[in-house]
Amino acid sequence: RCVMANDAPAIPISVVKAVQQMKTGRIISEEPVKPYMWLNYVGMPKNAMELRMHRVLESCPFKTATSYVVGYAFGGALGLLTAGLDPTIVGEPGKAATISTRQALREMLDRGKSLAKNFALIGAMFAGTECLLESYRGKSGMSNSVAAGCITGGAIGLRAGVTAAVAGCGGFAAFSVAIDYFFRYR
Repeated sequence: RCVMANDAPAIPISVVKAVQQMKTGRIISEEPVKPYMWLNYVGMPKNAMELRMHRVLESCPFKTATSYVVGYAFGGALGLLTAGLDPTIVGEPGKAATISTRQALREMLDRGKSLAKNFALIGAMFAGTECLLESYRGKSGMSNSVAAGCITGGAIGLRAGVTAAVAGCGGFAAFSVAIDYFFRYR
């Protein structure tokens, strides 16, 4: 049977029943409407290759290496940008500095490499620490990222002393809270 409404195309009665069931939550026919199997991806069994790939992609070494590569690329791009905006080559006092293209490119590359290494190291330390904490605790949550931020900031600041390590711990932990809150609850 079909339902017609004001010269609208005919709608099969099974569709009308399904829509009514979705609206009201009541089962209209004896048999509830079931989604197609291909729509239920979560419940589908995975083959051995998919399980292996899942284990690799969720492993701590993979997450750490990925953060290293992404941090290196981001830091390199940021270094090239900042070197172009803020040249550090100075000439004689009172005169404008004239630099060659070669000097400008050399400075851009040096700053790009420096920031790339720093961002890569920080990203790898943070991701590796967070993954290890998550694996050890068996829980995923904001406390893992706060602890990872504190450990990473403290380790980086420790080269400058205990005060810098405490400040780095607090700063990185606060930044981790802000980022985690933004991505989870925005």
